[in-house]
Amino acid sequence: MAKIPENLDLGNVEELTIEDLSRIISDMYKDIAVALNKKAEVYTRNTDGQASDISLGTGSININKLTQKVEILVDRTATTVTWKTL
Repeated sequence: MAKIPENLDLGNVEELTIEDLSRIISDMYKDIAVALNKKAEVYTRNTDGQASDISLGTGSININKLTQKVEILVDRTATTVTWKTL
C-alpha cells in the first residue's frame, strides 16, 4: 500500500484562489475515495471460500479461522466464483 504524505504542500499560496483550493480539495477527495473503494473486503469465517459466494467482489479475501487458510477470489461467472489459495 502506498504511503500518503502527512503534509500537503500547496506551493505558493499567495495567489491561490478559492476556485483553486476547491479543485485541490475535490481532487484529494476523489483520490481518497478511489483508494478506499479499491481496498479488498476481508472475510473471516470457519470455512474456505465457497463456489457459491457470488455476492462477493473479485479480489475479496477469505480467511478460514480454523485452518488459517487465506484465499482470494480471482474469477467469477454468473453462478460461481473461483478462489485461489495465497
